[in-house]
Amino acid sequence: MVLPLGEGVLNVQPKTVIVVPTIRENCMRDFLAQWKEEFQNAHLIVVEDNPRKTFDLTGFGQLTHYCWEDIDGELGDASWLIPRRTDCVRSYGYYKAWQMQPDMIVTLDDDCYPTTPGGRGFLAKHWERLNASGNDDAWVESGQGVRTRGIPYYQTHRKWPVALNHGMWLRVPDYDAPTQMLEARYPHTFSFSNITIPAGKFFPMCGMNVAFRPEVVPAFYFLLMGKNYEFDRFGDIWAGIFVKKICDHLGYAVHSGDPAVDHQRASNVWANLKKEAPGLEVNEALWATVDSTVLTETTFGGCYRQIARSLERHSGAQPYLQKLAMAMIAWTELFNAESVMSREGRLETACVR
Repeated sequence: MVLPLGEGVLNVQPKTVIVVPTIRENCMRDFLAQWKEEFQNAHLIVVEDNPRKTFDLTGFGQLTHYCWEDIDGELGDASWLIPRRTDCVRSYGYYKAWQMQPDMIVTLDDDCYPTTPGGRGFLAKHWERLNASGNDDAWVESGQGVRTRGIPYYQTHRKWPVALNHGMWLRVPDYDAPTQMLEARYPHTFSFSNITIPAGKFFPMCGMNVAFRPEVVPAFYFLLMGKNYEFDRFGDIWAGIFVKKICDHLGYAVHSGDPAVDHQRASNVWANLKKEAPGLEVNEALWATVDSTVLTETTFGGCYRQIARSLERHSGAQPYLQKLAMAMIAWTELFNAESVMSREGRLETACVR
């Protein structure tokens, strides 16, 4: 149940589903052991990126374990939407989580561990951040050193409901390959703040620690990456561009900051470089195409289809972008139009942008 802000929402135990992609049994077992206390009242969806399940996770409480076989069996001809040999296989977990009608969905990587004993307070902090109104300056002073006529004295900020909270990470930051190489030789101290991403601005969304409302899922799809595609490691980044554009249009905020996770494993820099290189040029331009797209729809799914059609028009006959646009539209078709509209209505709160 999503309650209006200021009506005791933080005292409600939210129904939570946690989505984790994995291919590593030992890593997954360590993950479950460290989070066991915090996740005891949540439901876990583990999406194993293998044709069939290669390990058994029974005995770990409320947990559902999926693999390619399950994806193909349920989605049939539409199963191509879920990419393989990439963390973006987790998109199937989002779809399954959405079907469970939770209050909050959280996605984590399998090498992200608690920063507090047992992870205590992690889910509560995500829920708190999802229910803390987004704030942004609505007025800018035209002079310097003086207060010019006409600026309100109190109401100078916008407030609007939050659709997504981007949690951060400690120990191993989320670097791209070139930065990862530089950091190995010239390390810097990494830190973060609790912020509302300003309206009209994008941010690099890392998929290793994100909480979001299920109403967002028709526009929250980690894209065609990995096996059979020339691109990888941009699925979460581009998904963040799309959802931020839509949130700005519909009047919802995106937070970034707490709660953090302990990210313990740095991926192989040379493998990352090979995966990222083909997408770097596209990444320079894709956001600008999205930025120039005029949205007129009133639902997350409707806006997502508009972005897909814009990408198709600006694809320059690139087969990948054309197929990506097809996938984005097909993704929205997985969700019943009537139920999506009714669920999106739950996001309405007394906090109007």
